[in-house]
Amino acid sequence: MRLGTCVALEFAVGFGLIAGVGVSATWGYSEVQARLDRETSAFAPSSPAAAPLPDLDPAPVADPPALAAAATRAAPPSEVMAPAASGEDAPADDEGLVFEADEAGDADEASEHMFHGVRDDLLLAPLREGAIERVRYNRGGSSISLRIDFDNGAQAAFKPNQTNLQTIPRKEVAAYRIDRLLGLEAVPPAIGRALPVEELLAAVEGSSAEFVPRLREEMIVEDGAVGGELSWWIPVIEHATVGGFEVETTDGIVTWKRYLTAGVDMPEDERHMLAQLSAMVLFDFLINNPDRFSGANVRMSADGRVLYFMDNTLSFGREPDGHRKSRIYLTRAQKFSRSLVAQLRELSKDDLLTVLGDDIEPFPYLLSDSELDAMMQRRDWALDYIDGLIAEHGEEAILVFP
Repeated sequence: MRLGTCVALEFAVGFGLIAGVGVSATWGYSEVQARLDRETSAFAPSSPAAAPLPDLDPAPVADPPALAAAATRAAPPSEVMAPAASGEDAPADDEGLVFEADEAGDADEASEHMFHGVRDDLLLAPLREGAIERVRYNRGGSSISLRIDFDNGAQAAFKPNQTNLQTIPRKEVAAYRIDRLLGLEAVPPAIGRALPVEELLAAVEGSSAEFVPRLREEMIVEDGAVGGELSWWIPVIEHATVGGFEVETTDGIVTWKRYLTAGVDMPEDERHMLAQLSAMVLFDFLINNPDRFSGANVRMSADGRVLYFMDNTLSFGREPDGHRKSRIYLTRAQKFSRSLVAQLRELSKDDLLTVLGDDIEPFPYLLSDSELDAMMQRRDWALDYIDGLIAEHGEEAILVFP
């Protein structure tokens, strides 16, 4: 098991990541360096900018596909899986919907946010309180991601603090809070929690037991507990599609890029998904998430109506103009939500400090001061881009979504 105080060991891990071929090698080093610099909290002095993320080349954009052929190439339904990764022993369709009614009936501002038609606070309450009943390993990713079933019937994806620094759990909670601040309600509800490590390991079952040695080696444990983030388990997710193509494929990218180009008509039956894709690339640029279009992170609800902005643990790099990949995907869109752009114009650092400053345990902070400053600079960059489009094409051609 890893001790959170073993700074020298974490430094060695960072160099190991650099030597490897993973997409987040430089990112891993940057996070280690930030720790060595003793960056403390969002209220602490700004620390030096981190090294940029490695290039994660976006999919090439070819000539627009023939949309008449799209229907024959629609993405097949995926298996039921966790928000972060697919795995065996998937839940039944009706699992993961555990919550209790609020007898008081009074919701504060935070609890007014909704996900899957249910208030966030009702989805998160059983994740805060439940005892671990069963743990399974989510296969398919390079970092540790677990599915946890609690004794109260709730289910969650758990990403622990770990030595694989492409997964920084505090950033998922930060992305969730900022998503709600902007009124998007697209990131699954997430909270931080420290779990007793021996209880966690004892509950690992089935074929997942083979990963226990890795969990002991890579999870960062302090005082017998491993901190991390719990995201509400989405019962069923599918690969997102547009025009009959998976959104992340070359044909899919060409399709939504074409429809999100100023002056190009959009099919009415695709307008709802296109509006969400536009919001997603803008949100991803704001939080600087280069991992979205990586083959498994653009997912939608089973009915194809809701796009989920999930898996944000590689976000919030300190590039003021965004990672190259995030920037490219943003600039493939030229149509945006009028209300979201208005929210960005009004966004202040004080707003961020307010939503990120409370209920942060077990993390020392959710975002550092330098991460917040970089995000505000990306906000300015995005607004400059959108204002340039408005100057060229007119507001009505650019702010086409509510």
